Amino acid sequence: LLHIVQSIRDFGPPSCYWAFPMERYCGTLTPDIRSRRFPFSSLDRSVVERALLTQISLNY
Repeated sequence: LLHIVQSIRDFGPPSCYWAFPMERYCGTLTPDIRSRRFPFSSLDRSVVERALLTQISLNY
């Protein structure tokens, strides 16, 4: 924990350089892989479904 203060001084706010948000997003995608043969199709479908649900929730 002692290095965090120095890192903030060197690089600025942690939200600008930490990889945690991307790692968390990848963690939410992993359960969406339903097919071992076509994993990218499963991921594509789940990303589109999430985007559609987000748009619907914003509109209604």
